[in-house]
Amino acid sequence: MAWRNRMKLQSTTDTPPPFDNSPNALLVSASYDLSIRLWQLASGKCIGTIPHNEGQVNALSLTSTGRDLAVGAWQRVRIYDVSSGKDPKATIELPRNVTVVGFEAAGRWMYTGGEDGVCRIWEMRNNQLVANRLLSFSGNGVTSIVPNTNQTDLFISTNSGHVWIWDVVNHMFMRLPMPDDLRMQEYVHRLAVHPSGKKLSGVTNQGRLLCWDLMTRQVEAHSFDMFKSPIVPIEQDTGTYGCLRDEDRQHRMQTGHGISCRYSPDGKWIVASGSEKDVYVYNSETMDQVATLPTGCGWNWDAIFSSEGRYIFTGGDDNQVKIWDVINSKKVAQWDGHGKPITAMCINGPTP
Repeated sequence: MAWRNRMKLQSTTDTPPPFDNSPNALLVSASYDLSIRLWQLASGKCIGTIPHNEGQVNALSLTSTGRDLAVGAWQRVRIYDVSSGKDPKATIELPRNVTVVGFEAAGRWMYTGGEDGVCRIWEMRNNQLVANRLLSFSGNGVTSIVPNTNQTDLFISTNSGHVWIWDVVNHMFMRLPMPDDLRMQEYVHRLAVHPSGKKLSGVTNQGRLLCWDLMTRQVEAHSFDMFKSPIVPIEQDTGTYGCLRDEDRQHRMQTGHGISCRYSPDGKWIVASGSEKDVYVYNSETMDQVATLPTGCGWNWDAIFSSEGRYIFTGGDDNQVKIWDVINSKKVAQWDGHGKPITAMCINGPTP
């Protein structure tokens, strides 16, 4: 009730759009219908489509400017120039299914992860994308990668049930603490970093919400072979480390599998979605559930706050992108166009 009372005081209008005041703000959605749609948030209109005939898209990521789009699918990552055409400007071939793609905040490098159990960092050299750093997890599939706000740490989850910190500057990595009471075959499906860089959250495939407090310390970096390419990090204590919150409590979605969790731009809320008809909003400090979005579809593959935090976008197996007003938890619009379930979404801006 505190959520609703607080937000109703801020209510000014029931009539969108715009869903974002920036003319360059985009939402991208991919579907089983083998198409990728580009939605302009200022107008609420679809401004283009990109055909993707190679099967299911697992992951999408935009650069902060909205210029480049990375698309992760079976054994390939394709990079598109959003404004200039539908042919990819670069293609990366990988051994197995690609489950994660993303860009560093300034677009200087990108990262990928997949079922081959390898997290790679790519940089452009001589007009070619080159993997100059990699971290292998012995065949345990990578389920999520998210950069810290400092852009020097990557947080990585795998289907082995572990979460890792990779210091990509000093080439070190270490494992974060996990609850002792994780269920059999339970692992973190999606990670999210608080905008302050002081908290990390994750949702497991069995719907449990986890949270770590992040802190920093002085550590001595060990020497590494700087001439080796790609550079392989050393397992040792990193400058950033995490302490698990609420080890004696369990915060869970009501039923089903967890798929996605993301912070609001101000860091006060977490939105989580999965194999339920409802999408849930939680207080990020107490982890109490404060709102429910009744989407009506069986699987909600993602839920994303707008860059200003006023709206939440959801996409699932009813083929629609739905837009929710966080002030009153009501659906204010829906975008039709996909012919089959939505499998991935992303926006550009502070809520990647």
